[in-house]
Amino acid sequence: MTRSPAASVFSYSARHRWAYVPTVLFLLVILAILLIDPTIIWKDLDPATRRNATLLAAALAVGFAAALLARWASPFHFRVDADALEVAPLIGSTRRVAYGDVTDVAILPKTFMRSVPEVMLRINRGRPVVIRTDITGYKQLERNLRRRLAPDLQARWKEVRDS
Repeated sequence: MTRSPAASVFSYSARHRWAYVPTVLFLLVILAILLIDPTIIWKDLDPATRRNATLLAAALAVGFAAALLARWASPFHFRVDADALEVAPLIGSTRRVAYGDVTDVAILPKTFMRSVPEVMLRINRGRPVVIRTDITGYKQLERNLRRRLAPDLQARWKEVRDS
């Protein structure tokens, strides 16, 4: 996470950005071996087993690549401006969310598929904005952002955070 001292700008670490890349590359290498010359790894490979392994490697590679693209398309940089929250993914366009357009705040708990709690800001128009709480400087981001919301949303955020 890097934060500019002059402005309230927050972003996730490189670990968050590149987490799935080694897995995708490993699966692509396995897929290439299965397609080109599986005898590099296996001797006397049954054609049905080769086909199944190829399909499995391809499905896993596509699945992890989709997860990587979804992560890159999700908010990565957050800028807390005076009039709006600026949310920018790694791929895609920057989105400005006026503080008046935020209708509700929810905290999604940590689960098996969600490694850390996430704050979800429901927006009047458009998709909700989700902020992972493992962003370095989260407390300052929360404080800066919460101050700019309507008083009822400030109270709601404090209520769900403390519960």
